[in-house]
Amino acid sequence: MKAYPKLFADFVESRYPFFVKILETDNPPGEEEKLAEVLRREMLELDAKTRKDAVGNLMGYIGEGKHAFMLGGHMDSVMPCKDVKVIRKGHIVKSDGLTVLTADDGAGIFEILTALRYIKEEAIPCPPIDLLFTVGEELGGLGVRKLRKTHLRAKQGMLLDRADEPGVLVVAGPFKRNFRVLFRGAAAHAFEAEKGVSAIHMAAAAVARFPQGKIHKGLYANIGKIEGGMAVNQVAEQAVIEGEVRASSSADAKKLMEEYQRIIDSILYKFSASGEFSPEARFEFTSRREGYHHDPRMPLIQALRTVHKNIGLPVKMQVTRACSDAGDLTNKGIATINYANGAKRVHTKQEWVDMRDVILITWMLVNFLQHLGENPDVLTSADRGQ
Repeated sequence: MKAYPKLFADFVESRYPFFVKILETDNPPGEEEKLAEVLRREMLELDAKTRKDAVGNLMGYIGEGKHAFMLGGHMDSVMPCKDVKVIRKGHIVKSDGLTVLTADDGAGIFEILTALRYIKEEAIPCPPIDLLFTVGEELGGLGVRKLRKTHLRAKQGMLLDRADEPGVLVVAGPFKRNFRVLFRGAAAHAFEAEKGVSAIHMAAAAVARFPQGKIHKGLYANIGKIEGGMAVNQVAEQAVIEGEVRASSSADAKKLMEEYQRIIDSILYKFSASGEFSPEARFEFTSRREGYHHDPRMPLIQALRTVHKNIGLPVKMQVTRACSDAGDLTNKGIATINYANGAKRVHTKQEWVDMRDVILITWMLVNFLQHLGENPDVLTSADRGQ
């Protein structure tokens, strides 16, 4: 692999205090305001025009022109992410072990803003840029789902929100559906249980019969929550099961939901066989994430491959079961690739990142934006349907 220039590494290291500032700013979902202000001030230093939408998504606009390129990430982190204390030993950056590091997605945000700062200071050719930093990503994309596409110029973009090594880019992500089944039976005292209909018994029958785990390649399901009943000496009148489905196609997700409904109907028939009471079940599911599939031959991906080859960095294209804002953005008409940010063991207190990866990813991004600036046809390809 070709090394990035030492002068560039020194530049990124000179901004390390800003990285620490991002990582140590409290940012639980729903409390992203402090980090948004830190980022807004940095965006103004980049001569960006900024705006916030009604839900708190932060946007910035650099340069003029119709064919902008979107760069983004999310401002929230999973708990515990308050009072983060960053510890660095050599190249390794981690927390003090009492919290997550918030490199998901603080590393990606730092890499984006540092690449843009370098481009500005070195007067490197670059396309118009739309910046997007969303809220509520860790809660299922609450921010991106309410984003208005008219707030962005770009038709193509890239998130730096994949917790992986430099060179990894995601070309397909899953459709995610959350489901909930509420069972209603008939209460009775436990010493005359035959007079009741146990909602817990019905829920247990559903858990036993619902396809779960890896159903086949590209379809996964999980029941993650079950609750019901009020006391051990009472036949439970109500019980609830909740879970999720991740599928490589919306059709597969829909088909599984239909199978779940048929199973529920058969359970209701069984438990109402006596005719004295008709139990109920309400099956609900919501679209929490939209999936996507990018053609590896699309001009944007080919441009990424060219840049990686030029800097000596292997490309690793992934199909993932993990969700991100990339699917929702793609389905809104902004074809979005999710690229690695270098973070490791995210969503744990053992989260860490290697500064050498941070520097390399930032170097790749500088080269990629320069390539787009010098080859505007890559971004105009979206208008031509390529």
